[in-house]
Amino acid sequence: MLKLNLENEKNKLINYLNNSKKILLVNHRRMDWDCFWSLSAFYYLLKIKWYEVKAINDEKTPEVFKFLNDEEIFENNLENFIPDLIISFDAAWIEQLWEIYKINLDIFLNTTFIVIDHHTSNLAFWNINIIDTIASSTCEITWDIIKKLWWKKDVNSKIATFLLTWIITDTNSFFNTNSSSKSLASASELMKYKPNHQNIIINLFKKKPYNRLKLWWKVLESLKDINNWKIIRNIIPKSLFIQTWTTDKDISWLIDEFLTTIEWLEVWFLLYELEDKKVKWSFRWKTDNIDLSEFCSKWWWWWHIGASWFIIEWKNIYEIEQEVIEEIKKFI
Repeated sequence: MLKLNLENEKNKLINYLNNSKKILLVNHRRMDWDCFWSLSAFYYLLKIKWYEVKAINDEKTPEVFKFLNDEEIFENNLENFIPDLIISFDAAWIEQLWEIYKINLDIFLNTTFIVIDHHTSNLAFWNINIIDTIASSTCEITWDIIKKLWWKKDVNSKIATFLLTWIITDTNSFFNTNSSSKSLASASELMKYKPNHQNIIINLFKKKPYNRLKLWWKVLESLKDINNWKIIRNIIPKSLFIQTWTTDKDISWLIDEFLTTIEWLEVWFLLYELEDKKVKWSFRWKTDNIDLSEFCSKWWWWWHIGASWFIIEWKNIYEIEQEVIEEIKKFI
């Protein structure tokens, strides 16, 4: 990780915002909670501040996120929109922007590009890099930027709800090791704007679709262990998603609600097939006795404190499982 002067980078962002009118917002494909809500909050604030703004991604808003906002803000092409400034949220490297970047390469290469992220694996890949690896999430950094811009007065209940969601999801309700006094303070600050926190809790923790529970049951009944249940694993073929009418978006809930509660467990990982013939590995650890950042870095995976994931193309899921098992046995 490169050492950056974060305050200096944030001041550069403010300067560019003050001198821009048309802003393009991007985040990584296969959107998660953090990248989606950080971009969404900033999108609506820019609209309030009378910027011409466009949000772009190869994909539309995942269904699981629509309980807070039914409006589709993402487009998949620029349509002659020539931005003065591009801001990326939560992408650890340029390849995560996928086809959007490739198709509009000339615009990306010739426009000031600002990266906002918290992943340890981010090597500061563009013009201005606001990368805080101590932050619990990209949303936490975004909230800091909003305060530094003196835009707090423009925050409304909707925007505060978006930002509060990251605290609940990325800290797993203040359970994960990335929880901090700053996370709690940010939650307290956001509550002043009357976010719909009950809606967040109901949809995140009090409502579970039957098909999601069916997927979880099938995964849980066939868990495998390494080192006397200190490490558990499983693989999920695409056929199981099809059978249960679920998607890979349902996996993160399984990890946070069930796997983290297993007694004595230190490390867990799930390998699962995606729709486009790719395999993703979600990998977590919950003990300070094991720091797998070095292990993850040699594979060039996307990681931060306590979690890592990567995507491999065109490779058999069972071969990957054996490869991962052998490597982790060597390391631990």
